Amino acid sequence: MRDCSWILQPAAKENFGNIRPGNFRCCSDRTDHLPCWGYNCIAWAAGKTDKWWWPVEDDPCAFWPIPIDPLDPVTLNQFIKAFESEGYSVCNHGDFENEFEKVAIYVDGDGEPTHAARLLPSGVWASKMGRFEDIEHETLQVVEGKLYGTAKAFLKRRNPLFRQPN
Repeated sequence: MRDCSWILQPAAKENFGNIRPGNFRCCSDRTDHLPCWGYNCIAWAAGKTDKWWWPVEDDPCAFWPIPIDPLDPVTLNQFIKAFESEGYSVCNHGDFENEFEKVAIYVDGDGEPTHAARLLPSGVWASKMGRFEDIEHETLQVVEGKLYGTAKAFLKRRNPLFRQPN
């Protein structure tokens, strides 16, 4: 059942200080009942909903699209490389560009990746909230806060569905 009201509760508001009624929309059911909780924000941002993406070894629930560097497992660089393996390249901003799909990677105060969001063709951002629901939010700042930190890196790839006007 689509019910993201938990995001507005005091405990969650502490983690997502910018979330307010009306600046996000619940778009999916929770996935915490699925094996391995279904998919997470990193997979969702990459357009995948069949696996939980996180760079850990020896976890049957975790998938990572590239070899995990044991000296550099959970770093912004490792996450950028993972999205590059999906055809993305680093760009300077998360502003909408009609012919591109975009992703933002969030980091905490220590610079460690915590979250990723995807820019939809409508110009609205979408996030998978851990093992819970997917939400759409107008800006990247809506999900910034104590838990996810801030959007730090941006990547883009050509949208295969984009057609140049004649």
